Amino acid sequence: MKPKLHFTPERNWMNDPNGLIYFQGQYHIFYQHFPYTCEWGTMHWGHAVSKDLVHFEYLPIALYPSKDYDRNGCFSGSAIEYNHKMYLYYTSIKYAKENPNFVHIQYSDDDLISSQSLVMSEDGLTFDNKDHKYKVVDVITDPQIGDIRHARDPKVWLSDDGNLYMIIGSKVLGNHKYNGEVLFYKSSDGLNFEYQNKFMDETIGDMWECPDLFKLNNQYYLIFSPEHINQPPEPNSNAVIMPVDFDEDTCTLTKLDTYMYLDYGLDFYAPQTFVDEYGNRVMFGWLRMRIPAEGENWCGLFTYPRILSTKDNHIYQHVHPHIEQLFTKEVNTIDFNQPFKMHVTLKDNKTINLGGLKLYIQDNCLYANREEVSIQHDQVCNITHTPALDHFDLDIYYDQHIFEIYINNGYYVFSQIVYELKEEFECSATYTIKVESNGY
Repeated sequence: MKPKLHFTPERNWMNDPNGLIYFQGQYHIFYQHFPYTCEWGTMHWGHAVSKDLVHFEYLPIALYPSKDYDRNGCFSGSAIEYNHKMYLYYTSIKYAKENPNFVHIQYSDDDLISSQSLVMSEDGLTFDNKDHKYKVVDVITDPQIGDIRHARDPKVWLSDDGNLYMIIGSKVLGNHKYNGEVLFYKSSDGLNFEYQNKFMDETIGDMWECPDLFKLNNQYYLIFSPEHINQPPEPNSNAVIMPVDFDEDTCTLTKLDTYMYLDYGLDFYAPQTFVDEYGNRVMFGWLRMRIPAEGENWCGLFTYPRILSTKDNHIYQHVHPHIEQLFTKEVNTIDFNQPFKMHVTLKDNKTINLGGLKLYIQDNCLYANREEVSIQHDQVCNITHTPALDHFDLDIYYDQHIFEIYINNGYYVFSQIVYELKEEFECSATYTIKVESNGY
């Protein structure tokens, strides 16, 4: 099942993308990693580099627990270039009570103690976990600001005013339930961050993970992964984006409109964006495998890199040109052992069966049904659909049991991981299929 083009760990567990950055002529991909088994455990940062976002070189682990305050995990974070160095910001985790049966898994959800930390590197390749770690935001002690257990995933950016700003996700108790929120911090030197402000919305889940704030066409957007959002595709993985106003002077954020899902599939979570060598805003997301594939020594993968753009106040996503340009040779048949791109216009009464993944139109929505090729027994984890649209032009990207489906030139996207794909293909609509001319 290991894909040929999607990024995966060399072996063992991987989840969130971290520290995405183009630095000194290379793309650096860091990721949440448990290097010992194919299950979640004490988090390290895996590391790989690439010149083209297609071919990757795996490097030694960049961050690992080495201090009292991060002894139980180096959780998610981000990277910036500052003072000609790479700065990696991450959430340092200590358990108030360790699990006596297996210290790599927390004893309970109430026993986390989180703070925000930093490691610097001159070359982006070597990281001193022994002598050059710095705690930059201490443990939250005021429950009116955030949660001592759940304050994590710092995304840091350098502003035009010369200051550095940090956004982290948290939650706060209100009206007898927790509400999701983001917290803002500011620094003049990258080492000492002071709390500035927060933004909370009680209607969108109860904990906001992996926040990301950036501008597209002079408009700010906020990305986050809300837990328990209680709307489809809940209880599956999800991440949202919404337009906001943001005032750096006061770190005041104002919601301008409702959110939309970044991916209407069932396996997408914890996306992070960065700026590529051409100035594009590029995003990777984690595609969550529910269990490792039988006989495989790895678990977890990222989406294709996606370029984000806006048109008529709507977010569009496009596969990065470095990936797109690979699909040049048109063929007549599908080979599920080789990545391909399929273009089809799907209408009512037309269906596609891709090895057991079935696509069809119902009530002006595009549905995907993976019941025949899923390890999940609950129907809610196997059938998903987009909002209603008046037409459906699909670009379907396939790579070893992974489907990424871009609808109407990236107006919506949904991604699906399937297991035990069947050797069958049926399509009642007109389609074209392209593969890479030299194979993989």
